[in-house]
Amino acid sequence: MIIFTDLDGTLLNHKSYDYKAVLPLLERLKSLDIPVVLNSSKTLSELDEWKLKLKLSTPVIAENGGVMTVPSLSKKGEEKILIGRPYEEIRSFIKHLRKRHGWQFEGFGDWTLSGVMNHTGLHSKEALLATEREVTEPILWQDSEANLEAFKAALEKENLTLKKGGRFYHVMGHHDKADAMHFLVNKEYFSDNKDCVIVALGDSDNDIAMLNYADVPIVICNPSGKGLNIQNAIYTDSEAPFGWVEAIEKVLETPFDQFSRKLKGE
Repeated sequence: MIIFTDLDGTLLNHKSYDYKAVLPLLERLKSLDIPVVLNSSKTLSELDEWKLKLKLSTPVIAENGGVMTVPSLSKKGEEKILIGRPYEEIRSFIKHLRKRHGWQFEGFGDWTLSGVMNHTGLHSKEALLATEREVTEPILWQDSEANLEAFKAALEKENLTLKKGGRFYHVMGHHDKADAMHFLVNKEYFSDNKDCVIVALGDSDNDIAMLNYADVPIVICNPSGKGLNIQNAIYTDSEAPFGWVEAIEKVLETPFDQFSRKLKGE
């Protein structure tokens, strides 16, 4: 079994970023040799910090599947794998669109550190890590719905797309959290060409691909009341972090052969 999880609103409380309720369960999963992979819109720098806090030593998937770090297969340490479009290209193009059309939006690249802190609720150190972006630009849309659709169309012409996350829209290339999951599951990092049960936990639109890719999709209760419609998903009654614990405990109580039958299509 491999567990892929979003962070904000899924493992971390949406408002307070509280996560301590999951720590005993993460220790239990480690003792069971069940890896937990962070799969988030956060940056690699942010996820490195969260790996330390959560005491994880697994690969991480950052910026909605656009970049990841994995154990190096040829040498010690980790290597970075880039899937998405470089951040500088994304910033340059959306600034061009804003100037040309007068569309009203702001992104991380427009804000000072205090601005990032105000918009994210992060402290200075965490906010600084959030600005170290490589393949996505989070924005706040401040214009009409009609202009939002025009913005999306303009991005598509440049082979870019717009994904809605828990707090921001994310301008990015055509990749998602499931692309990176597929890469990891089909490499030697985990499965070694053996069947494995893929569990995924998320709470917002940019988690849909990840949840649909999983054998066991889990939708964490969203405080905004906007639920996701995922086929055969487990839905939690509690918000993060307690919903995360509630769901994983339910999975661990399920006999493993039930998952095996599902993998075989029985």
